[in-house]
Amino acid sequence: MLRITGGTVYDPANGIDGVVKDLCIADGRIVADRDLAAGARTIDASGMVVMPGGVDVHTHVAGGALNFARGLVPENQRAARKFLHGLDRRAGLGGMTPTTFATGYLYGGMGWTSVNEAAVPIWSARPTHEALHDYPFVDKTSRLPMHN
Repeated sequence: MLRITGGTVYDPANGIDGVVKDLCIADGRIVADRDLAAGARTIDASGMVVMPGGVDVHTHVAGGALNFARGLVPENQRAARKFLHGLDRRAGLGGMTPTTFATGYLYGGMGWTSVNEAAVPIWSARPTHEALHDYPFVDKTSRLPMHN
């Protein structure tokens, strides 16, 4: 059970468009304040946006160009080694192209729940799907281009 207080709530399905209010959640559903048990965990969301998880329908987070950049750009490798200093290398945040694992954390932290790799050429479908598989927290899809 959870109470989220003071956040600016956006819920298009229910016509809530930027209203500062509290939300109460029990058993994975939004409930009335009276239905929440006493002593429920509280999160202060003052100054923050509260919304259903976002779906990014057009991303470029796992395609061939990014995979090449992750592997070949020396700045990424040096920065990641300096930053990680013996930690799990999948968490590399260094340089201009974070790893797939780190990007998944970044998307989750921004409130996204789903990403869709917009266009995947058939010849790079397998590495793209392998990269998407490494993303934690978010649902992943990809779209292969239409062909005759």
